[in-house]
Amino acid sequence: MKKLIALSLVLVVTFILSGCGPTSQTQNNSNNPLPTSESATGLNAINIQNFSFNPSTLTIKKGVTVIWTNNDSAPHQIKSSALNSNELVNGQSFSFTFTNSGTFEYSCAIHPSMTGKIIVE
Repeated sequence: MKKLIALSLVLVVTFILSGCGPTSQTQNNSNNPLPTSESATGLNAINIQNFSFNPSTLTIKKGVTVIWTNNDSAPHQIKSSALNSNELVNGQSFSFTFTNSGTFEYSCAIHPSMTGKIIVE
């Protein structure tokens, strides 16, 4: 059941970020990354583009789900001591629900210079 809910959330966020949702989105290009903000569902989005995570640091509350979406032409893979994704190609997403407080630093397993941080309060 949890996997079905997580998959549904991933699909909804992907749909909205692709510009097909009911609200308008800013055209995504290298000079204008997609906005990221907390939605009513407590879901936060991180855009992977231009070999970087945007935002690179995100502060959330316990129990919030974060979704990373690869908008680069190159594949990426989220790696940390707390979470690991499969390889994500363009358009694919990975989500993780943070249930513990703390600071979670992560990187791209393929491109180690790409780093980010989730702070869970």
